[in-house]
Amino acid sequence: MVSSERFHLDIMTNSWARSINHVFTEETHVQHAHEPGVYISMVGQCQGQTLNKGMDSQRDYSHQYMVAVVNQSCMSQMHFTRDSIWQTLSIMLPLTQDLKKILLPSLRANFSHKVPQISLAELGAVPDDIHQCCEAVWHCPFIGFERELFIKAKAQEALALFLHHRKQPPTLSLTSSRQAQLRQVLNHIKSHLAQTWTLPEVAKLAGSNRTYVKQDIKNLTGSCFREWLKQSRLEAACRQLAGRHSITEIANNVGFKSQAHFATLFKSKMGITPREYRQSLSSAYRAQT
Repeated sequence: MVSSERFHLDIMTNSWARSINHVFTEETHVQHAHEPGVYISMVGQCQGQTLNKGMDSQRDYSHQYMVAVVNQSCMSQMHFTRDSIWQTLSIMLPLTQDLKKILLPSLRANFSHKVPQISLAELGAVPDDIHQCCEAVWHCPFIGFERELFIKAKAQEALALFLHHRKQPPTLSLTSSRQAQLRQVLNHIKSHLAQTWTLPEVAKLAGSNRTYVKQDIKNLTGSCFREWLKQSRLEAACRQLAGRHSITEIANNVGFKSQAHFATLFKSKMGITPREYRQSLSSAYRAQT
């Protein structure tokens, strides 16, 4: 059995929120019945495959939101391997006129084949403020009535934020804002290369989560964070080799733990040692004068 919690919401008749934060101890097939309505689901970790027709079974749904308008009762099926994790916060609402005005005009179909029972279905990255609500639910320490109140309140907050985001103009997209913040963080790192930097620390500075930051760095720089940091340190080292600092000082200045590690990496990337690079700069300068 999957450990899940479902509570009726007070905002509409027949509306509810369901939270799942489960680690599978054995290979498991999961089925859920869906009645007609609007389903808004925010996913954290999801190390499973969907078995639903019309949905890509190989797609990674981690840290994605999903909106589905269900026209008639249907079943959804998922397959999870042993030790996999499934986190989701789902909200079900009747399809009222107000929701139609907010959701239907902007929904985009993301599935490759039509799912007969679902008229519209959309996927996208969970905005960070909504993700924080979900994390609070999945890691809520309360029990009993206090837990129910907390989860219902966070579900309603997540729903309010989601609907609010739907009204924002495209020019104020969350992705663009998130990447602009990340650019500032990357520039800050370039000015403080001597520090030890990890992806979680970068995510914290960017006010985002590790999954978003990992993908955004790839989009912005064309490489993973580790490779970008390594390249940034080497570029800074090349600039400093034109000065008077010793090679040991330069290695420390740009964040290498030892001169030997710095020299090895530098030669593997540049084809020559730091000393030879410095000598080539001196030779070029003498030739110009």
